[in-house]
Amino acid sequence: MNEELEEKLVKEGWLTPQQFINAKEEQKRLKKSLYSIIVKLGYLTEEDIFVFFAQSCGIPFINIFDYKIDPHLLTLFPEDLYYEYLFLPLFKIENTLYLAMVNPLNAEFIDMLKREIDFEISPLFSSASAILKVLSNFFGPRDYFSDLEGLIFPTSLTLPFSRSSERIKVNLSVKIKLKDARFQLVSSHPIPATCIDISRDGEAIGIETIIFLPSCSRVLVEFSSFSKELEGEVIHCSMRKKNQYLLGVKFFNADKDLLRNILGKELDNL
Repeated sequence: MNEELEEKLVKEGWLTPQQFINAKEEQKRLKKSLYSIIVKLGYLTEEDIFVFFAQSCGIPFINIFDYKIDPHLLTLFPEDLYYEYLFLPLFKIENTLYLAMVNPLNAEFIDMLKREIDFEISPLFSSASAILKVLSNFFGPRDYFSDLEGLIFPTSLTLPFSRSSERIKVNLSVKIKLKDARFQLVSSHPIPATCIDISRDGEAIGIETIIFLPSCSRVLVEFSSFSKELEGEVIHCSMRKKNQYLLGVKFFNADKDLLRNILGKELDNL
């Protein structure tokens, strides 16, 4: 670890002494680089960090959005290589190719590129996010789909939650509260949902909601129209479409009075 370089952050006014202490403590806790911690804490931006590195080693930092990128230059190297090393050909002046790079100090990689294209290379600092944006604009999104394409095939939806009892269709607004300490949602507010069916034995319901909840998670279903809450367990969760999930919830204790209120005469024979 280059302590002298780190100390320059305070000496040159990039950070206050207290910010530096805070960042070092957070670094010790998270075991990440000091510079990523500084960005995480909001003391400096990603671009600030690259400018700091550039000034410290004498390699210029550039904003690649100041330049028109020549598409022909991007054909010099394979797409995967750009993403692996996060670099970008900016322009070629005579026999020198200027590269925007996240790590322009990687001499071994630069030598390898020289052998590939037989040009001189002048490396420049640029931010990772800027390089990724240009690469994505040129090549399109990374192709994560080809491996999946051959594996996905139509399947019929099977619902492994309680089907021992007839399901009665309903359309009822409910709210779901997470009662499971094993994971947390960002929002602590109840999740809006719609109850779409109820088993005649009162043990299970089908719910449409906007958030995926894993099997075995414990939830509280609030029937606000009837001032009732029932605790249960998610037995099944499948995606119907974007931001729409079908939950099967089995209650720990069925409430026949609630069911009678909801279904009326449907349950007179219970």
